[in-house]
This record gives sequence, structure tokens and C-alpha cells, in this order.
Amino acid sequence: MDTSGEILAIDLGSTRFKVAVFDRRLTRLRQGTAPIEHEFGPGGAVEIHGKAVIKALSLALAEVWDPAAGSRPRAVVMTSQAQTFTILDAAGQSRIPFISWQDSRSEEACAALAKDETLRDFSDHSSFSELIPGMQIGHLRRLRDKDPGLIQFSDKVVLLPTYVAWMLTGTLVADTNLAAMSGLFSLKLGDWWPAALHAAGVTRSQLPSLVASGAVAAVTGPGASRFGLPAGVPVVMAGNDQTAGAYGASIETEDAVLITLGTAQVAYEVSDRLAPAVPGLIRGTYPGNRYYRMAADSCGGSIINWAQTILAGCGDEASFIARAAEADSGCGGLRFDAGLPERTGMWSHIGVQHRPGDFARSILEHLSARMARMLAIVEEKPGRKALMVAGGGSEFILWREILEQTLGRPLRKTSASPLEGAARMWAMGDKDIL
Repeated sequence: MDTSGEILAIDLGSTRFKVAVFDRRLTRLRQGTAPIEHEFGPGGAVEIHGKAVIKALSLALAEVWDPAAGSRPRAVVMTSQAQTFTILDAAGQSRIPFISWQDSRSEEACAALAKDETLRDFSDHSSFSELIPGMQIGHLRRLRDKDPGLIQFSDKVVLLPTYVAWMLTGTLVADTNLAAMSGLFSLKLGDWWPAALHAAGVTRSQLPSLVASGAVAAVTGPGASRFGLPAGVPVVMAGNDQTAGAYGASIETEDAVLITLGTAQVAYEVSDRLAPAVPGLIRGTYPGNRYYRMAADSCGGSIINWAQTILAGCGDEASFIARAAEADSGCGGLRFDAGLPERTGMWSHIGVQHRPGDFARSILEHLSARMARMLAIVEEKPGRKALMVAGGGSEFILWREILEQTLGRPLRKTSASPLEGAARMWAMGDKDIL
């Protein structure tokens, strides 16, 4: 079988690593997946050991790629969860496990950084308008304060996809889309931000080189053989998974805003200019010298999953939606408020007339109202673009109908696969040829 034209796409997700093989027309030919193991500890610690990264990647690749066949992909394209990173010593060994973007131990460090006068214009440089736990800058400051001798001058600060690319190519490189979410990169300068590096206690030499999202980072070397891949194959960095998913949905050519109804809710738009920093907005670079505007809400399918454990007759997603369909619009006055991030969610205006269906539907109405607020933040010109919807929640007609009713606009269902988006970045030519 001739595989010379196939594109191998990798998605380093937060719960599973996914791999797929596409042909030149972006038809998915094969796919594989493997769970990524996390370790949870006191104080909000969420870590991933390097061995777990290698194991998950190896297992996922083994499902789609047979080294014995002597096959050769046209390119390896990689998208990833954001912010997760480790520290490598001069010998290439991890000094610490990967610190996940879900790790919240840097709250105190972020509070201290927020008082640093050299970072007073942080929102002008970063993807985020404020310092939040999970960003590299906060964790690096935390590590420095906790153990000043931990990070040596010869060490490297390495994002998860940078680590995988390094194993494949021997080169340490990151893309600007992911770098801007670290707190160490400046969207104004288009480079690492000296003030942020100083505040975090690291130097430029300790950070990877940078390429644009969708660009070739390097080519595979001898190290790729451990994953069954040959040498000399271009490795492409495809940014964060939300960007890759949006690119997979072609929202920049569809002139649309993408709504994702997953464990979290996300609204995503592409623009020709970098948006000004405002609370709740995440922004950064997008392939083709464009920019994205995004709002993300941890209140989404996660709330529905919780509700399934406490509402009668709502033990799974299908039964939850069926119950919600029994209720009328407005739920007889019943209201739900998730109350995140304080975890103080509650129902109010409860009456003896309310049934489980009212409680279920009130959650969908609340999630839809939250999405309306997110769109108000994200849309550059409100109401001008079509709305596309993707994610697991988009499979449920009732959720889509409630969302359409809330927004007063039609939704067009689509697929927004980060794997397809990563593959498309190569196929569409948004890359640098080495």
C-alpha cells in the first residue's frame, strides 16, 4: 500500500491522545486513541508523568501506523491541549512531571505576579486578560519561590507538544498560538516577552524557538523510530485544539462563528485583526496570518453529567434529554444557576408543580443563556455571521432548539475535529516548507 501521500494527525487531548491518518483529500482512513493518565495531589495538583505521555502516544500510534510495512507519511501534524508543560535538564530528562493546565496550585503566585508593576500591561500581551492558575508563568513563579535552585540555567521549559516534537525531531519548538496562552509570550511583540520571563525567573535561552501555527517545526530524526516513524518527515505544529477544531470546520471561509457544546462550552470567531483585551475574551494567532477571538466556559456538559447523578430518571445523556423534553419553555418559572467557579450552583423558584423534566430543561436554558453572554463577548460584529455548532451536545436536537430560541438565530450543525483541522493546515498550504 502506498502511504506516501498520507497525513498523520495527532491530538494531545486532556483525557485521551487521538491519532488519525488522512489521505490527500482529507478523508479519514484510520484512527486510534489512548487514555492519558493523570495524577491528582493536594492543593489542586494535576500532573502527568513523561512515561505516561510516551505510553499514550505509542498506543495511539500503534493503532494506525505499522512500521513493518515500511510506510512513510507525507507529514506529521500535531495539535494539543494548552499550557501543560515540564522542565527538561541538559540531558533531556524531566526534572518534574508535566504540570497540567488543570493544576491550580499557582493561585498565590498569580496573585503576586498581578501586583508586579512590570506586568501591569499583561492583558495587552497575553491571550488572557488576566493571570489565571494553569498558565506557565504562574507555575514557574511558584516553582522558583518554592525551590529557587530547582530550575538550572541549562534547563528548558517545554510545552507538551514541544516535548513530543522534540522526541520526534530532536528540536525544541513551539507555535505562537500555544505560546501566547502561557503568559510568557507577547502578542504585541510576536515573541517571548522579556518582562514576563524575568518575573517568572527564566531566560529566553530556556524556551523553545517559535513558529507560526500551521508551520513546519522540523523533520523527524532517529528518535522517531521509537514510535514507528521514519526519519525526514516534516512535523507541523497546529496550535491549541480549539483552533485546530475551528480550522477543521473551515469557519474562516464559511464566515461563521463556531459554538462547541462539549464538557465545556466554547464560542470561537476568526478576525483579520487582533482583538483588544477584555474580560472573558481569549485571543491569539490563527493560521493564514489571522487571529481568533474565543470565550470558554467550564459550565457545559460537565453540569449535565452532574445532573444525571441526582435527577430522577436522568441516569444518562439520552434520558436526561428525554426528561427535559417533557418540560415547557421557561420550566414553569424554575431557574437554575451553575454558580461557577465558586461551585455554589442552585435551583430557585422551586414549586410543588415542578417535575424532574423542569429541573433538567432549566439546566439547558441556563447553559444557553451563558452561551448568549459568551457570543456577546466574542463577536466582532454581533449577529453578522452564521452560527455553526459542534461537539457532543450538538447531537441533541432539544439542546440545539433551546439554544436557537435563546439566541434568536439558526444554528448549522458541523464537525469541528482538531485532527481534521490539523491535517487541513498541511493540506491547505498554511506551512513553511523546509
